Amino acid sequence: MTVEEFDSFGATVRTLRAFIGSLHDLMAVVRDFMLPNPDAKPSA
Repeated sequence: MTVEEFDSFGATVRTLRAFIGSLHDLMAVVRDFMLPNPDAKPSA
C-alpha cells in the first residue's frame, strides 16, 4: 500500500471515523457536565 492509498483505505477510514465519533461523544458528556442544559428537566 502506498502512502497515498492509506487515507482512502476502507479499514483506515472506518477506524478514523470510529475514533472521531467517540471523541465527539466524549466532548458532549464533558460539555453537559460543565454546562448543564438549563431547559432540560433534571433526571431522577
